[in-house]
Amino acid sequence: MVTLDVWYDQTPKDEDGNVAIRVATAAELDALLDRILKETEEHAASPMIQVAISGMKRSPVLEVGLGQKKGFIGYTSRTEGGWTQGDGDPNTMVDYIYMGNHSQVQASVEVPMSTVRAGLHEFLGSGERPRMVIDQQP
Repeated sequence: MVTLDVWYDQTPKDEDGNVAIRVATAAELDALLDRILKETEEHAASPMIQVAISGMKRSPVLEVGLGQKKGFIGYTSRTEGGWTQGDGDPNTMVDYIYMGNHSQVQASVEVPMSTVRAGLHEFLGSGERPRMVIDQQP
């Protein structure tokens, strides 16, 4: 199991001014995901988070969309990348918000939130690319 740094908002989380939220257990990950989904349930666009392995230079990074029903995972490392693959229209764009900034992804990368949550748990457990992320560009 690895420890993750999660970027969700711009509010400092400690006395040093760090904005990353540190997650070390499955329970902490679930509590954070539940909190984010609750805080944003009335928002027009779903939130995005960025996730990396704590303390690892050049860590693989997940870009994660957290919708109420669907979301996505984008994975980037020094040697590979990929996205989740759903059944949405690749010509339709879906709005997300990352730390106050508007972003869009193709609807074809959205999958059920249960799949997104499973992918995040897999990354927490191994630090490796989640299995539901496939080699492709959206």
